[in-house]
Amino acid sequence: MAEQGISIEYDSMAPRRSPLTERDFQNIIIDQLVHENGYVHRLAKRSYDPILAMDSELLIDFLERTQPEAIARLQAIYDGGWRETVIARIANEIAECGLVRAIWNGVSFDSGVELSLVHPRPSAGFDLAAAELYEQNVLSVMDEIYHKEGERIDLVIFLNGLAIFTLELKCESSGTGWSCRDAIRQYKFERECKTRLLMPKVGALAHFAVDLSEVWACPELRGGDSKFLPFNKGVREDGAAHETRAGNPVEEGKIPTSYLWEEVLKRDSVFSLIYDFVYYARDRKSRKKRDERPIFPRYQQMRAVTRIAGDIARNGTLRDYLVEHSAGSGKTNTICWLAHKLAGLYAEGEDDLLFSKVLVVTDRIVVDRQLQAAVTDMAKTPGTVRVIDSEGRADEDGETSKSGKLSKALTGNYRIVVCTMATFLNLERGFFDGTGSRFAVLIDEAHGSTSGETMAAVNGVLSDIDLQRPSAIDRVSQLVSEDIARSGRQRNVSIVGFTATPTGRTLDMFGTLNKEGKKEAFDLYSMRQAIEEGFILDVTFNYTTYNSFCRVVKSVSDDPELETASAKRQLAHLISVNDGTVEGNLRVMVNHFTSRVQGDLGGRAKAMIVTSSREAAVRYRLAYEALRRDNMGKLGHVRALVAFSGEIWVDGERYTEVLMNGGLAENKLPDVFAQDGYRLLIVADKYQTGFDEPLLSAMYVAKKLHGLSAVQTLSRLNRICPPYEKRPYVLDFVNSYEDIAAAFAPYYETTVLENPMTLSDLRETERNLEETGVLDADDVREFYRLLAKGKQSNSDKERMWSLLARAASSVKSMDDDDAEVTRRIIRHFCRQYSFLIMASPFKDEYMHMEYRFCQYLIREISASHGGGEGLDISDKVEFTDFTVEKSGEHVGKALEASPTVTIARGIGTALTKDQMETLSRIVAEWNAKYGKCFDTDVAASSLMTLRGTLSANEKVRRSARVNSKRDFTNTVEDQAEEAIVENYDKNREWYSFLLSQPQVGRELLHLLVDGLYDGIRREEEDGR
Repeated sequence: MAEQGISIEYDSMAPRRSPLTERDFQNIIIDQLVHENGYVHRLAKRSYDPILAMDSELLIDFLERTQPEAIARLQAIYDGGWRETVIARIANEIAECGLVRAIWNGVSFDSGVELSLVHPRPSAGFDLAAAELYEQNVLSVMDEIYHKEGERIDLVIFLNGLAIFTLELKCESSGTGWSCRDAIRQYKFERECKTRLLMPKVGALAHFAVDLSEVWACPELRGGDSKFLPFNKGVREDGAAHETRAGNPVEEGKIPTSYLWEEVLKRDSVFSLIYDFVYYARDRKSRKKRDERPIFPRYQQMRAVTRIAGDIARNGTLRDYLVEHSAGSGKTNTICWLAHKLAGLYAEGEDDLLFSKVLVVTDRIVVDRQLQAAVTDMAKTPGTVRVIDSEGRADEDGETSKSGKLSKALTGNYRIVVCTMATFLNLERGFFDGTGSRFAVLIDEAHGSTSGETMAAVNGVLSDIDLQRPSAIDRVSQLVSEDIARSGRQRNVSIVGFTATPTGRTLDMFGTLNKEGKKEAFDLYSMRQAIEEGFILDVTFNYTTYNSFCRVVKSVSDDPELETASAKRQLAHLISVNDGTVEGNLRVMVNHFTSRVQGDLGGRAKAMIVTSSREAAVRYRLAYEALRRDNMGKLGHVRALVAFSGEIWVDGERYTEVLMNGGLAENKLPDVFAQDGYRLLIVADKYQTGFDEPLLSAMYVAKKLHGLSAVQTLSRLNRICPPYEKRPYVLDFVNSYEDIAAAFAPYYETTVLENPMTLSDLRETERNLEETGVLDADDVREFYRLLAKGKQSNSDKERMWSLLARAASSVKSMDDDDAEVTRRIIRHFCRQYSFLIMASPFKDEYMHMEYRFCQYLIREISASHGGGEGLDISDKVEFTDFTVEKSGEHVGKALEASPTVTIARGIGTALTKDQMETLSRIVAEWNAKYGKCFDTDVAASSLMTLRGTLSANEKVRRSARVNSKRDFTNTVEDQAEEAIVENYDKNREWYSFLLSQPQVGRELLHLLVDGLYDGIRREEEDGR
């Protein structure tokens, strides 16, 4: 033992060999591939042909074993040199069409002989012959391959002798200390990319740079212009359900990148990459095959598609899915890959395709060109995809309407149909009743129109319900039941929503319940992971805020009209479009652009000015052109474009986007702006979502941004722009940095819904609706009976209008405050019902009749509601002394995650902003103090309910008439308990809390005392 101890001490002082060298790393991978994944280890010196990038011996062996009859015919045709002829023909086909197409389609020879280079994995389990052929494929690996003299590749993966992947390995613990960054450097600058093995399209399908911690991949080597993207799993933190950080997890006894050879390079995964993911993107300008670009997925794209397809294969149309992938992460390709995967999917144990059709829908006005291109390029055979293009363009049968084209496509042979959601609005419901049809619907940007009328239209068109023949007395009930069945989630439809910024309603509708009973995405690629991987940029990293000031001079100092909400809104608008504001802000913007931005990205950097309105956009454009004319030496090369919808009159002149841009068509603007001649884009509610311009480096914000719109707008800056190091700038003249950071917080890591909406929430709103006294039950039932007729007569329509008019007159007879509350209740009831019937289907026939009645009623009471906007204060105020001052500079601040989002339960309130802020603060204090989780919207709604109850209380009214406000407060406190008890059933948990904590109740009531006191006294005075 003593000798052993001396030996250990001596060894510990001697120079040590690294525990893991690059050669060891290489052998670990080879051992896994051979012994666990079924690969064959081949010797490069004996088997590899660098001129053809093949293992010809293995390829010929595969062809002879799996296609003996075809080989026999070729032997007869080509006599003694058949092997060389076959290999040469295959090599030529690969050079002509690309490796992946040769694998997909096989190779044709003389006399109609065809050879399959690979036998694909069968989609259907019943195809035993195809399954047997699939098992005949041979995956192999070679190490230390010289693709040319003096240049070695560590590992190459082959499929039936065809080189499909290369791996350059680095081991940080070895003597060199090199990492995958050095492997990328070698691929870019030390490897000849025009050899057969590394040549784009012809050579290997992807090239991996691998070390112990990270994996990066590139499908197209182009020297220094090669674009390697992260292919990492991501890291979970604190037991989270999803990965939110960059890198790979550390697992006991494993190398962090072992998933590459243990998971990605397994047989089924390799075939999925070849047949489900790799494709060539066509160049829409040249349309030449030589300009095609090979596309390879990132890890999160492959994971999302594989996970969703696997779950659907097991569960069919049982559930819906939500994919939360960060903006700029390749979401369009993920959608299209999934569409093609689902189009060919078989359910486990079934012999028929699972889906009759796969629909890709978007809530934009037209289908995105990038999405159209990707879904079409991925199709392996013609006639697979049908894109419903713009209105007016006739198809092959002369059909010009989008709804007509969609109707034909849904019943035609296309497997994938791409369209806008609005196209469904004019289609007949129940078209597929009794057909057994099943659909997958993939929604791009599933935070928009997924809970309203358009989503209900999608469900109605695709529904397949059992129709029965009711008796005459049950006819209306049956029609209601059918209407409800078509409005909600369909048993024959599975929906997959894609978004980078899920709202509470989106999570509630498509999200997955986690172990804590909260809803989250089925698959996540977080904004944080994308930023840390360098795939997108943190747009808040250089954020500067400015304050614009002016002096407002009233022509009549005590004019009461100037204190109304409408006047204040108009005042804010007048200030925002005043020449002083525009010119002051513009000087700061232009100086920043010329001094800090225009030289970036090789002198091609661009900027966007985000304005608050169409008028503001016009005035900024006019002001910029005037400034440019006066400074042609400095700004002559900085040309601007403007983008806004429709037409607007400013100072007696008519303006449109096309006119201001010199006749440039609206749909051409993105392409023209991408050219070097244009550097500034001035927008009003356009190009703030879905606009992808990597050269956009700065954004100048002159518009109030809230929540989701803030994230979407500013995310236009997050695209990287290789090979340049892009640094985004934001100058904000309206919003605070704190508000913007808070807007990003829910979407930085994972997004979780805290409080899914329930039927009890909807019934609470229905009770509020009933209390307004607007709806008459008999009128509602009669209206629905008439609505449910297949075709209404003129007298039916007249009667329906009279029923609506009676309810509308009830609203119009109310005072302004009550009428506004009633409108909010009706709108909220419609929104809640249409959402909940899709999120968690239920059946309440009378409530459905109310919903249909209110859908029409809200149009009547909204159309006549001017809201005081006719007021014109432009001649009552003047503006002077304009100044612009920097208020804050935030550089290098990291965003902080706050993952929870909620769904508002209340109907909207008449509380002021200050009251809502106070209420939010005290509710947070109550939650912390008493261990509760009450929502501010619930408190606000109850406050307005209590206000209505107390306002009707005669003791409270009498106290307001004769007492001071202090004594009136005492009366309110005395009557509060009775008011709470009266409303107890509306929210038992909330009102029980108020009853058990009298001090809390008093604190809540104090928020409404002033308004209640003044309101009652005003009513009494008006009555006199």
